[in-house]
Amino acid sequence: MGIFDRFKKNAEDTAQKAEAKKAEVTKAAEEKKADLEARGKAMAERAKKEAESIKTAAAEKAAEAEKKAEEAKAEAEKKAEEVKAEVKAAAAKFKLDVDGEFGPKSITSLQHVLGVTEDGILGTDTITAIQKKVGAKADGIWGTETSTKLQEFLGVTADGVAGPETFKALQNWVNKELG
Repeated sequence: MGIFDRFKKNAEDTAQKAEAKKAEVTKAAEEKKADLEARGKAMAERAKKEAESIKTAAAEKAAEAEKKAEEAKAEAEKKAEEVKAEVKAAAAKFKLDVDGEFGPKSITSLQHVLGVTEDGILGTDTITAIQKKVGAKADGIWGTETSTKLQEFLGVTADGVAGPETFKALQNWVNKELG
């Protein structure tokens, strides 16, 4: 066998080996590609399941939060009704008979509405609160100006003398303020 034949034989062997190696590498690459695709698919499936799980958990939490909000709302409404009942009961305690008698009960109810000490005595603090309410000079002394401003405030004849008609109007105003 001549040198040329040996080179040819060598080249054919090398080509065969290269072809075998190419087939081996191609097969390994295809197997690797298939493995990676399978892994990717599995990862995508796990991610999808995890996303569904998170979505389900979020929906459950949202439903739970909504339920708690509804319960809190119901509790708040119940409390509001209780407070309304208490306020109504307290207001009923201060409701006045409209009789024009301006005694301790009328004064106490007026003090309650004006937000001053409820002692049933028409003292300086109560008179000052009345004067501020009706726009009279707030000096704590009941005089003609206070009576006139009170009568104007109540919409009765303003003659500067607070008598039964003025006190009836004041009792009506107090009852109105009490609700």
